[in-house]
Amino acid sequence: MPILINDESKELRKNMAQRADQQLPEEIIGSANRRGVLLSLLGTLILVILCNFAAKWYLNDHRPNRGYWLVKEKWEMLLGLKQPVDWLILGDSSCNQGVVPSILNERLDVTSINLCTIGNMLSLNDAWMLEKYIQQSGAPKNVLIVHVYDVWHRGINFPLIARVPLSWGYWQELEPPLKIRLRGPGILFIERYFPLYSENKSLSLWFRFPLDAFKEVRSYNIEEDGFMVWEKPNPSYVEAQKESHLDFARNNQFNLSPYNRQALERIVALAEEYGFNVYLANSPMYEGLYEHEDFQAYFNQLQETLGAYAAKSERVHYIFREPMTFPKEQMENADHLIYSAAKVYTNELVSEILSLQSQTTTTNHDQINIVE
Repeated sequence: MPILINDESKELRKNMAQRADQQLPEEIIGSANRRGVLLSLLGTLILVILCNFAAKWYLNDHRPNRGYWLVKEKWEMLLGLKQPVDWLILGDSSCNQGVVPSILNERLDVTSINLCTIGNMLSLNDAWMLEKYIQQSGAPKNVLIVHVYDVWHRGINFPLIARVPLSWGYWQELEPPLKIRLRGPGILFIERYFPLYSENKSLSLWFRFPLDAFKEVRSYNIEEDGFMVWEKPNPSYVEAQKESHLDFARNNQFNLSPYNRQALERIVALAEEYGFNVYLANSPMYEGLYEHEDFQAYFNQLQETLGAYAAKSERVHYIFREPMTFPKEQMENADHLIYSAAKVYTNELVSEILSLQSQTTTTNHDQINIVE
């Protein structure tokens, strides 16, 4: 049977054939020259720099990354001190949420400030802050240092080192100096001055979920004395963390990293040189974690190491060798307390300090009597 083709079909085929014969339009591109290319590159570079400065300025006071924010805030607090204090409180975030300066002030009749940051700054940050404080205000009378058990094996964290608001190269001027090799300076430069890259997650959070970012920033609350109030417990997270801590303790031998070792030695040397007392204390801990023998075996190695450093000087005292433990209902994570528990922990710390001071006074008095 012959196929019938109507007039409309013939016309459609004719139009399609004509279009196929036509050439596609061509864009006319201007000739490139060196000046034009350089101007394009320069404009792009300026735009990137301006965007980075804008991001850096905005994140300076609106940083949802709590660790980055905390390092900056505590260092600015140290640099802005107008009056010296009797007690300098140093350490990591367990101390930041665990040691209440107002309780020390009231029970010991002193002044104090909590400058604790986070664990990945190591005890290296303690030594640097102590040295900077001495440069500014002279030696404190006492230094309290509180760390979690698993900070002592850790290495350098460049992103956090870059958040310290000191001039470029400060890490080689303070003791112990940070020896950076190969790509280290480049990483620090990018982390410090290019937040579009180094803090892309924080910026992304602001752009995608501004309400969540706002709530996160507003949840941070540091008192004038440096203490961070944290009211909300998280029992399920505490329990979940227990297993990861147990796995770590079972599969590792205690190891003091080189920078932590150098920092401890520097702190001991400063205590001897300037005549102030240093109190080393273990952080509070979830009771469900410390009750495990595997964990205690690891922790015993830590006790021996810190005890050896305390034995090097009469100025260094190791307190809370057995960590003070708490139920998960009073904790944010396995070693961070909520405010009500922090008051209990601080009061116990003060009681032990007073007991130790009383023993020292009695010993010194007996020695004087023997000499007489």
